[in-house]
Amino acid sequence: MWALAQGEAHALHQQMTETAQKRVSTLDYLRKAHEGRVYWFNTYLFDKPDLSRMPSFDPRKLSRKATNYLLLGLSIPTIHDLYSSTPLEFLRCLNALLAEFDSFQQLHGDSSAAALTRARIPNMFRRPGTKTRRSTSADVTIDDSSAFGHSPATGSNSAGPAPSVMNFAASESDLLPGEEYTYLLTPSLPFDPDFFETFATLCDVLIDCYTRFLALVPSPRECSAPIAELFTKADAKIRKIIVQGVVKDFEDHSRSHARSEVAGLGKVVLGGLM
Repeated sequence: MWALAQGEAHALHQQMTETAQKRVSTLDYLRKAHEGRVYWFNTYLFDKPDLSRMPSFDPRKLSRKATNYLLLGLSIPTIHDLYSSTPLEFLRCLNALLAEFDSFQQLHGDSSAAALTRARIPNMFRRPGTKTRRSTSADVTIDDSSAFGHSPATGSNSAGPAPSVMNFAASESDLLPGEEYTYLLTPSLPFDPDFFETFATLCDVLIDCYTRFLALVPSPRECSAPIAELFTKADAKIRKIIVQGVVKDFEDHSRSHARSEVAGLGKVVLGGLM
């Protein structure tokens, strides 16, 4: 029986390790593709003018997407700093953050569906008996020592109510009445962030997130079925939020470029024969 449990833990550890390493490689590849440093699967080298012609890179939508990505990138390091004493705690808080971010995107996205959601369910986040997470500027301290503003590790590592460092947003005017979050930081930004810089930095933060998880489970002894289940859920949410949409956009656009270049080559070849 013990040998069976040990074998199961080894299989879970190997599966999670392979998935995390694959996701790190994917995020690094997506970052380089956005920066124009790699040919997309050895077919086409995208630069910013090419990316700007993608439907999903409409300037009206891009600023909102950049802001959403920036808020996620701001929030993940706090999970690293305050909620990573055990892999189970880390994954629970990370899943909660990603669920909050998904809900935030639905309310503050760039589509008409998001506008309809904002109109119909403004109080969906209200919790009975809880206080708002807004704070005054007198209660705020911000550590901007990193690109996404890593929060100082001044809270308890035990799971529970978010520590005061989570309340650093002096103004959250973009939130709807009753809209509250425990792990997602939602400060008002003085300007729209640059999408390409934000996306590249978010990829770095997510790579650090997977690396942090692997450090928390260095061997099969730290693995269990609940940890594997939570890891699978978190990985699926990251794929949905970051990976799937980006990969689809690049695939569609690379196929379009390949067809146009093959058609142009055909004209050159046939023009010399006819």
